[in-house]
Amino acid sequence: MIINLEKVRKSERKKLERLLQLYLHDLSLYFPITFDSKKCEYEYDLCKYFEDNYAYFIKSEKEIMGFILVDDNLNNNYEISEMFVLNNYKGKKVGEEAVKKIFEIYKGNWTIKAVPLSPVAEAFWKKTVDNYTNGNYSLEHTGKYNRAELYFKNN
Repeated sequence: MIINLEKVRKSERKKLERLLQLYLHDLSLYFPITFDSKKCEYEYDLCKYFEDNYAYFIKSEKEIMGFILVDDNLNNNYEISEMFVLNNYKGKKVGEEAVKKIFEIYKGNWTIKAVPLSPVAEAFWKKTVDNYTNGNYSLEHTGKYNRAELYFKNN
């Protein structure tokens, strides 16, 4: 399966917002996320991804398979703030291939913060970053949720 990344255009923001709701619902299994009962949606502000940061759809030909949100923290310091692959594409290396493509687009210092309290997310990020860097990364567990944070350079 060929994986492509396509920058999300402002005109496609609603599609990204819909996917984001699925992602946030999945995350709510691991820790509390604010849900607005009146709007029937989780709260998340995407504005910065249409300004100084980057939002990509993960696609195969014309099918959207997920998304990646990248924070540009200036001076070649990047962070994947969120990544989501639809359930019917999980286990098919879609996420790993998409992440590798992002790493090839943006060169510099990377921070990856796994979903807190998710052994699946932590295992995914450890495996993906380890494969990409040939084991040349550092790992810390931080904060209230003992969140896995991975650091590496690819420049």
